[in-house]
Amino acid sequence: MRSRKYLLILLYFSVFLGPFGGNTVLALIPSLERFFNVDISFIAASITLYMIPFAFFQIFSGALSDIYGRRRTILFGLFTFSIASLFCASSDRIWFFLTARALQGLGSAFISPTVMAMIGDIFPYNERGRIMGGYGASTTAGIALGPLAGGFLAMIDWRLVFVMLFIFSGLLGSSYLIYLDESGTDGELRDLTGRIRAVIGKREFLLLSVIGTLVFFGNIATMTFLSDTLKVSVSEDKIGILLSTFGFLGIVTAPVAGYLTDFIGRKKTLLTGLMIMLASFLIFLPVNSYTSFFIPIALMGAGSTTVFTSVNTMIIESVPGSRGAASSIYNSFRFLGYGVSPVATLPVYLRFGIDGIFICCIWIVLTNIMIAKRIFRYYP
Repeated sequence: MRSRKYLLILLYFSVFLGPFGGNTVLALIPSLERFFNVDISFIAASITLYMIPFAFFQIFSGALSDIYGRRRTILFGLFTFSIASLFCASSDRIWFFLTARALQGLGSAFISPTVMAMIGDIFPYNERGRIMGGYGASTTAGIALGPLAGGFLAMIDWRLVFVMLFIFSGLLGSSYLIYLDESGTDGELRDLTGRIRAVIGKREFLLLSVIGTLVFFGNIATMTFLSDTLKVSVSEDKIGILLSTFGFLGIVTAPVAGYLTDFIGRKKTLLTGLMIMLASFLIFLPVNSYTSFFIPIALMGAGSTTVFTSVNTMIIESVPGSRGAASSIYNSFRFLGYGVSPVATLPVYLRFGIDGIFICCIWIVLTNIMIAKRIFRYYP
C-alpha cells in the first residue's frame, strides 16, 4: 500500500463524491421541473431512485469488499458512477434521467462502505475518531458544495453538474489504480450471507444503524421541502447558498467532533450531537424568512456531523471481523432513510407545510436520544 497520507486524501475525496452527487439535485429542483415539464413529485422521485439502489446494494458491497478486496470494489463503484453521470447529462426525457440516477446510486453503493472499512483496516483505535472526523468533514463538504455548485451551474445549464461528476469520478477511479494496491481476499462468495447475518445479529450495531437512518431521514426532508418552500421567493443560487450552510458548519464541526470522540468518548459525543440537532429544529419552528433560516440550518449541520462522527466510529468497531459488511449494512440503512424521506414526508408537507416537517424532525431527534441511552448499555 502507498503512503497513508496520500491514500487518506483519496479516501476523503471518494467520500465527498456520494453526497455531492446526491445533493446537487436539491438546488436543481426548479431547473429540472422546467426542463422536463414535471412537478415536484417527479424530482423528489429522482432523489429516491438514487438512494434506494444506493441503500440496497450496500447490503452486499462491503461484504464483497471483505471477500474480493477493497480495490476491486471501489473501482467498480467509481467507474459505474462516472458512466451513469454521463447518462444523466445526456437525458432529454424524465424516465431516462430517473434511470440514470438509479445507476448513479448503484455505483455509489460500492464506494462509501469500502472507504469506512479501509479506515478501520489502516488506522488504530486511538486515531479513528480524528480520521472519522475527516470522513465526516468530507461528507458534509459534499452536502454543502452539492447544492451550491448545483445552484450556480443551473444558471448556465443543469447538465454541467453531471458532466462535472462524470469527470471527477473517472479521475478518482484512475487514481486508485496508482495509489491502492490490491488487497488480499478473505473468504468466498458463499460466505456472503453468513457475514451479513453475523453483523445484523449484533444488537448495538442495529441500534446505531437506526440512529443513522433517522438522522438522514430528517435532514433530507428538511432540505428538500425547504428548497421547494423558498422557490417562490428567492432564486436558485440563493437556495443553494442557504442549503450549503448545513455542510459548511459540518466541515468546521467534524474535526472537533473527531477529537471529542477520541478524548471524551463515543457516547458523550453522540449525545452532544443529538442535543444540538434538537435545538436546531426548535429554532426552525418560529422563523419564516430566508435570512432567518441560516442559524437553524447551520446548527442542524453541526449536530448531524457530531452524531455521525461518533456513530461511524462505533460502527467500524462493533464487528471487527467483518468491518466491510458492517460499514455497508449501516450505510444501507441510513441512506435508505435518506432515499425514502422525500416520498414518505411529502403528504406531511402538502398538508401542514414546512412546519409539519420541522415537528416530525423534533420527534425523530427525541426518538434518537432514547435509542442512544439504550446503546450505552451495550457499547463499552
